[in-house]
Amino acid sequence: MSGGAGAERELGYIEMRLHVLSALALAVERRADLVDLVADAPDVGAAAAALGAWGLDDAQARAVLDLQVRRLAGRERERLEAERERLLARRAELGG
Repeated sequence: MSGGAGAERELGYIEMRLHVLSALALAVERRADLVDLVADAPDVGAAAAALGAWGLDDAQARAVLDLQVRRLAGRERERLEAERERLLARRAELGG
């Protein structure tokens, strides 16, 4: 694919999504800790701040807190990994 503005936008989206996927994968992996963290937090802002101790930035913390509980099922890890692999392959196609 030629490197035009569309490709640059797509690469930007891919990078952002990979960044968020890494946080979602961590949340699925540490789901019991996540439930405790959210339950113990006095509000969403405190929960987001506590996720900073996991090394997550604001965008990642927001994505984790937006997760629906059903998305914490064990198979979700497989789905997240499959999406990550597709995005990495697409990024390579675009030369990113």
